[in-house]
Amino acid sequence: MVDICKLSEAIKCKVINLDEVITSSEKHADFLVQCENVVIVIEETRKMKSTDIIQVIETLNDVKRNKKKYDIKSEPQEFFGIVHFTKSADPISIKFLSTKTGKDFILDKANCCEDLVRKITHITLRR
Repeated sequence: MVDICKLSEAIKCKVINLDEVITSSEKHADFLVQCENVVIVIEETRKMKSTDIIQVIETLNDVKRNKKKYDIKSEPQEFFGIVHFTKSADPISIKFLSTKTGKDFILDKANCCEDLVRKITHITLRR
């Protein structure tokens, strides 16, 4: 997956391409951003679907279980998932997204690179 938003340049956090970490054929989100005690998992897609949200959730759960695998040295306090879509969002997926946010993590969507960077910056600055 290509970092279309150039997150490594836009934010001052560690950005990991998960294709380089997860070598098996298991489905996973595209990027992990770690800023101090915050972990953000990002799925890049053209049109947001429920399956994209499930991938983010499964990746978040895997990160929580296997911090060493993702080279997370500190104990994260908060976990976030963002689905970044470039074209549109399926209305069912928007409703699904709102029902899946829980006490373990917060899910959100971003519809352009500026929105994605703004949301990551907001999450990391409020610490």
